[in-house]
Parts: sequence; structure tokens; C-alpha cells
Amino acid sequence: MKEVANVNIRYTKSTIDLTILGILSIKSMSAYELANFIENRRVKRMLKISTPAIYKVCKKLFNNGLLDGETVKEGENPEKVIYSLNKKGKERFIGLMEHFSSNIDPFYFDFNAFIWNIEHVEPEKAVKMLKNLQQRLIYFRNGVNMHEKEISGAPFSARMIVRQYCLIAESLTKWIEYTIQEFEKKNR
Repeated sequence: MKEVANVNIRYTKSTIDLTILGILSIKSMSAYELANFIENRRVKRMLKISTPAIYKVCKKLFNNGLLDGETVKEGENPEKVIYSLNKKGKERFIGLMEHFSSNIDPFYFDFNAFIWNIEHVEPEKAVKMLKNLQQRLIYFRNGVNMHEKEISGAPFSARMIVRQYCLIAESLTKWIEYTIQEFEKKNR
């Protein structure tokens, strides 16, 4: 396969693009190998990335001229494309790194839509729903705390992301406890 050069491409600020470009900066791989790399290192537990997205983004990055691709056939296996980062891809990688290190876009928790509407539910039922959310947040907190213990020898980046999740989970469990107390106090 030849490198495809497109001009006037509008790039998105994609964390999936950044993840794939970063991995390919280490080693050339097929989309299948990238998916396995991400799965084996539990990247999906830290970053929002799916296997179908990996295949789609590899093709997009290749078509946009950010990756080179070499079609190879090994034995009886079907042909596969081995993607490698080219100069334009490395520049895009650095650009995305600069973007995400200097821009904090607002992030949203989906359950805030639930909190926004909690007062429109019968108080007894609302408390039950809040306690359900509390249990889910405790489960999340316990899971990330356990994960932090499991990855003590993992690379720095993985340990720091998991630590971030631990701190967020701890804050959210304190927040939901406070929210339940305030809601119950308000409805006495």
C-alpha cells in the first residue's frame, strides 16, 4: 500500500487518534495487533476506546496520510496491513499531545442528568435511586482501588491514570453520601 496524501483535511481532537499514534510511535503494528496491545495492557479500562474504533481509526489515519501501511501475508493467514507512523503522523501526534496538555474541555458525568431531575421523583423513590447510584460509585471506587494494587509494576502513565481514577472515585463516593444526606434533610 502506498501512503495516501490528502490536502485540506480537517482534523478532530481525538483521544483515540492520540492513543493509536502514540502506540505506533513505539512499534509498527496491524490493527489486530494494536487491538491486542490495548486489550492486554488494559488500556480500555483507562481510556474510552473500542476494538471497532481501532480498525476504523487506523484506516482513517492511513487515508489522511498520517500512517504508512505495508500489506503483508504470512503463511496461510489472510493479508494484513502493518501500520507505521510517518513524519506527518509524528507531527500530528505531537500536536495532539500539545492540545491535550493545554486544553481542558469540560467533562460530564452522565449521571448528572439524573441528579438534575431528582426533585421530580417521589422523595422515597428518589432516595432509593440515589442509594443505587451510591452503590455503583462504591463499586467503581473499589474496582479502581483494586486495579491500582494490581498494576504496581505497570508503566508510569498507566499508574498515574489509575491513580487519577482512584481520587475521582473517592471524591464521588463522598459527594454522593453528602447528596443523599442533603436530599433527605430537604425532604423531612
